[in-house]
Amino acid sequence: MQYPLSDHKIKIKLISVAALFSLVVFATGALMGSVFFSHSESNEAQVAELQALVDLRQQELIQHKKSVQNDIDSMTLQIGKLMAQSTRLNALGNRLTVVAEINPNEFNLSDEPGIGGADLELTGESNTAQSLYENLFNLEDNFSKQQENLDILSQLLSEQTVDQNATPHLLPLNKGWVSSYYGKRIDPFTGQQASHAGMDYSGGYKSDIIAAADGVVVWAGQRGSYGRMIEIDHGNGFMTRYAHAESINVELGQKVTAGDPIATMGKSGRATSEHLHFEILKNGHKVNPLPFINS
Repeated sequence: MQYPLSDHKIKIKLISVAALFSLVVFATGALMGSVFFSHSESNEAQVAELQALVDLRQQELIQHKKSVQNDIDSMTLQIGKLMAQSTRLNALGNRLTVVAEINPNEFNLSDEPGIGGADLELTGESNTAQSLYENLFNLEDNFSKQQENLDILSQLLSEQTVDQNATPHLLPLNKGWVSSYYGKRIDPFTGQQASHAGMDYSGGYKSDIIAAADGVVVWAGQRGSYGRMIEIDHGNGFMTRYAHAESINVELGQKVTAGDPIATMGKSGRATSEHLHFEILKNGHKVNPLPFINS
C-alpha cells in the first residue's frame, strides 16, 4: 500500500512522530545529563570529604609525633636527673664505706647487684608510657629519700669518728713499758698502801710523749708533785694528764691531734726516775686508762 506524502493527514502524522521522537531523544539526553552531572557532583563531594579526612589524620599524626617527641625529651631529662642522683649516691656511698671502715671487696658500689629467682609467672600486662613515667618518678623519689638518709648517716658517722678521735685511744708514748698500773699499790716513797690514780710508763730519757686523742691543751707547765705536766681537754667529758715531763713542746690553748708529740719523758716532780705518769678523767673523775688504751 502506498501513502502519498501530499496527503495532509499523512504529513501531520509524520510531523507528530518526528516531534515525538525528538522529544524522546531530548528527554533521554536530559535525563542522562542530569544523572551524569549528579554523579559527578557526588563524586567530587566524596573526594573532598576524603581529602578533608586525610588532612585531619595528617594533622593528628603531626600532633602525635610532637607529643611523642615531647615525651621522649621529658623522659631523657628525667633519666639525666636520675643518672646525676646515681652518681651522687655512689660517691656518698664510697665515702661512707671509708668512714665506716667497710671492706670495699665486700661492698663494691661499682658492681651490679645480684638479682634473680625461680621461674616467674608473667602477668601479660603491657608496658605503657604512663607506667614508664610512674616508674621513673618513683625511682627519682626513692633516690631522693635514699640520698637524704645517706646524708644523715654520713653526718652521724662523721660525728662518731670525731667522738672516737677525741676519746683517749692511743698509748701516750711511742716506746716504753708499763711500770705501774691503776689502783692500789705500795707507795715507792713511804712503803705504805696507796691508791694510784693513773698508769706509769717507763722508757728512754727524753723519749717522746704523745697525745692519746684529739683535744686542746688547757695546762702546760709546773704543777706540784706532777712536775712538768700537760693537761688536754678532749671536749666530750674526757681529759688526759701527762706528768713528770722533762720538757714541754706545746702551749696553752694549742689544738693537738692524736699521736702528736707534746713533751719528752723526764723525772720532774715526785718521781723516782724518768717515767710518764698518765691519767684519764671522765667528767672530772679519774678512771682506769687501761680499757681505753687496749681499745
